[in-house]
Amino acid sequence: MAHNHGKDDWTDDERVQRMVKSYNVRYDDEFWNAFELLTNRDSRSVVADFGCGPGLLLADIANRFKAHTAIALDESDQMLALAETYLKERTELKSIDIQKVNFDAEKIQVDSDSIDFAFSGFMLHEVASPSDFVTKVYKLVKSNGICVVYDFVSGNEEMFAKTMSEHGMSEEQARKRYPHMCKHSADDIVEILEKSGFSDCRALIIGEIRAVVVGLKR
Repeated sequence: MAHNHGKDDWTDDERVQRMVKSYNVRYDDEFWNAFELLTNRDSRSVVADFGCGPGLLLADIANRFKAHTAIALDESDQMLALAETYLKERTELKSIDIQKVNFDAEKIQVDSDSIDFAFSGFMLHEVASPSDFVTKVYKLVKSNGICVVYDFVSGNEEMFAKTMSEHGMSEEQARKRYPHMCKHSADDIVEILEKSGFSDCRALIIGEIRAVVVGLKR
């Protein structure tokens, strides 16, 4: 299997801190506006973030949905340590489940039909088999639960290079990373969710290079 340079970032302390600092860039107003349009404000007791990184998004989601349990899943010990800290500091959760997992190779230790809201951000392009990954998530989501996938999307390399260079990546590096980071179109992601069993799948594209996609488990 090819070396995944994206994963190198997950164990480098400096890069982990950079992810914390860039949270409001990755999850900006445009993201939250799209999120708001695709989801409602109903309470959701059990929320999970697959590839949670430093846990800031999961903390925000837990508060937004008045959750009592949050499940933070990631491959990086450094990320999970931060996630545990932020979830304790920023939420009133009754239960915090921290799990180290390699989504390509390991079983996810979560009960079937137990999650009300599943999220995965900038993760779909990192996993070896997006279909297998989303199918695993589908099995864990309750009936009437929802799954939101947020990722870069293909279709506009120029906009990707421009946006990334505005955030400090060189244009050359951005173009080199484009095929890896923008593997799927928004339609591809919708199709992956549908094939895994999710229905009523909808996507909103942000700035031509990101998409928020939601699916419901009936």
